[in-house]
Amino acid sequence: MRRFLLIFGWLSVVGSVGDGLIALYALWIVGAAGWINTGIAVGPLLEQHLPVLLWVKDVAKFVLPGNVVSWIFALPALIYFPVRVLTGCVIGWWALAAANKMGGGDKRSARPPNAAA
Repeated sequence: MRRFLLIFGWLSVVGSVGDGLIALYALWIVGAAGWINTGIAVGPLLEQHLPVLLWVKDVAKFVLPGNVVSWIFALPALIYFPVRVLTGCVIGWWALAAANKMGGGDKRSARPPNAAA
């Protein structure tokens, strides 16, 4: 269980970094366009500016109901991605803290003090 929490925690934190980069990119796109389209949705952002990440929509359609996927991809990107950063960091922090409470798996401390390295 500790290993699962460590992996889940670090994936959440690393994913938050990726979401933060996408949020900054969306902010840059909106700023470069003269702050005209501040409500650019997640779907058009991915379709027009980050097509390499469009596979995420297919995965979402596979695991979520269609109306939920449509709703998520219609949300404003400048709201959606910062919220994902915040929730990902909180969840990651919680998982890493829970794993830490379970005890360390430091195998070096199990070695007798006089054992050769």
